Amino acid sequence: MRLVIARCTVDYDGRLQAHLPEAVRLLMVKADGCVAVHADGGAYKPLNWMNAPNRLVTDDEGWTVTSPKGETLRITIHEVLADSQHELGVDPGLQKDGVEAHLQEL
Repeated sequence: MRLVIARCTVDYDGRLQAHLPEAVRLLMVKADGCVAVHADGGAYKPLNWMNAPNRLVTDDEGWTVTSPKGETLRITIHEVLADSQHELGVDPGLQKDGVEAHLQEL
């Protein structure tokens, strides 16, 4: 997993068009190729993302993520504050105990 904290702008062009103005954000690239853009506040969901499979191309100005359907996520990086890469290994998965009805009784 690659984690980058950067001052950036983000533009999505696909089923609709979306723009995130310049701000400091967390950019996450998972091993499967999924790219997500997060802010420090709000919900757990990313502000914008592109699910795998996709193609990630990096250049001096930022990242361009393109899906097989032609959708494009352009991340223009103005300043990199941190950039790290980590091998997380195979995830053992979530182990659940109980059922939803039982949890609601508690």
